[in-house]
Amino acid sequence: MKQLPAILSALLFSVFVIADHLVAQTPERLEKIAEGEYWRWEGGHPIKDTAQSWTIRRTKDGFEIENKLPPDKAAALMAAFGNAFSSKMTPELKDEIENSTTTTEIQIELDHAMAVQRLQLIGRKLSDARQVEVANCAVKENEISCKGRTGGARLKNSAQSLLVYSYAFPLLFTPMLRQSKVAQGQTVAVKLGMLVEVKNKLELTEVAGQLRSEGKDQLTIGQSTFETEKFILTLETKSGARQVTLWASKQGMIFGLEDSRDVPGARILLTQFKKSADF
Repeated sequence: MKQLPAILSALLFSVFVIADHLVAQTPERLEKIAEGEYWRWEGGHPIKDTAQSWTIRRTKDGFEIENKLPPDKAAALMAAFGNAFSSKMTPELKDEIENSTTTTEIQIELDHAMAVQRLQLIGRKLSDARQVEVANCAVKENEISCKGRTGGARLKNSAQSLLVYSYAFPLLFTPMLRQSKVAQGQTVAVKLGMLVEVKNKLELTEVAGQLRSEGKDQLTIGQSTFETEKFILTLETKSGARQVTLWASKQGMIFGLEDSRDVPGARILLTQFKKSADF
């Protein structure tokens, strides 16, 4: 795998393995076409234990993206707190912690045009580390529907709706760039179905926004500089305005992401990348 930069080659992180019954639900895999890692960078340096490793595979129905998330330190702290003070908690707080999960993996199924057909979140319960399916969402012609452990959520769909998850995973935005086909200097309206988890329950919310192409821009990652296309996505969410800046290739491969929800200057950057075939 090409390393960007080379000093990161020795950094590894542990991920959970998908259970057999979850693997069986994925479409037939034909070939691996790309793989890599995104890291969180601050002040021009990668942050330890923030790597997201991902793989894109071609399937008989289109494509599959598998993204394994870094350890959630806040969730681990919450679990430790729950175990230490469970006897002193109110029944409501104890129940909330016992039923809380941390998402460890995102799986996305796309059709041949790279439109999202299914989004699956795999995680573990904080109380006993048991592996669970946090959410399983299907995008249909007239509806986006999600099933979770404690219920589900539905959202009326339209031709312009795209399904994304609140977690900052850059490749979730590739289908939007592919489908919008926004020209340089152009701004187009977009409509997203945003999946979030609130107190162990799933919520699907329609979010309106605008996608603008800022044209060519150079992006520096470590010692390497890349020629990219820069896009700015502005969204009107329940919690206020949100801006997501994306640096991508003409094919929609995203090299970097900056989110206004994050601390100033923080970015999610493509730090390792290996491509075996076009997609």
